[in-house]
Amino acid sequence: MADMEERVELNYLLDFYGPLLTEHRQELMRLYCEEDLSQQEIADQLNITRQGVFDTLAKAKRQLAGYEAKLGLVQRHRAQTEAARACLAALADVHPAEADAPALQRARKALEDIIAKD
Repeated sequence: MADMEERVELNYLLDFYGPLLTEHRQELMRLYCEEDLSQQEIADQLNITRQGVFDTLAKAKRQLAGYEAKLGLVQRHRAQTEAARACLAALADVHPAEADAPALQRARKALEDIIAKD
């Protein structure tokens, strides 16, 4: 299960910081995370050694973790999504006057859109 959690976390990091990696590292990470290929399968597909795949993945993972440590975009995104969920839950308890209902509905829709992007 830890491997799956690692891949999910790597996918988040790749979504935010992937364009900052070299094309080669991006491709290896994409094959590893999104295509769920093993290191040997990646090596076979790209005609490189399994050790080359291992080393490149390790470097890419460190690079992505370094970006997150410095920039914190994934952490900030998660916090904003949780805050949007909390706001949406609080709005469920609001019973506005009829004239205010459209504005409340727009607010709910905006929060739902933020959450859906997660």
